[in-house]
Amino acid sequence: MSRKEINTQPLTEDESGTEVETQENKPVRNRRYLYVLLYVAMFAFVVYAVVTLISIHSQIKAKRDELKEIEGEITVQEIKNDEMSKMYNYSDDEFAAYVEQIARDDLDYVKAGERVFVNVAGD
Repeated sequence: MSRKEINTQPLTEDESGTEVETQENKPVRNRRYLYVLLYVAMFAFVVYAVVTLISIHSQIKAKRDELKEIEGEITVQEIKNDEMSKMYNYSDDEFAAYVEQIARDDLDYVKAGERVFVNVAGD
């Protein structure tokens, strides 16, 4: 069976007298392929959009975490800056006391002739 035998609807003639198929005469099979292609394209677009949204969401989360970390570093640096500005305004006696405190607390220094007692019990 050929295609012309399957299509039983007559053809129409245009102004020049040649026979032309009308929209009603086009095979239904071509429309099905078009619809399947359209559905596949829509499905591919939806999958692409979902994957892109998930990727962007994870990037946003990573950037928010990075922002929190940087804000914490800024807070620490502001505290250090305040301490440095206070230290800059110390008088000579206050600065000497500050240096002595740092030497005792951070560096574990002692004055000459001082005795240090260590609590080994941990109480």
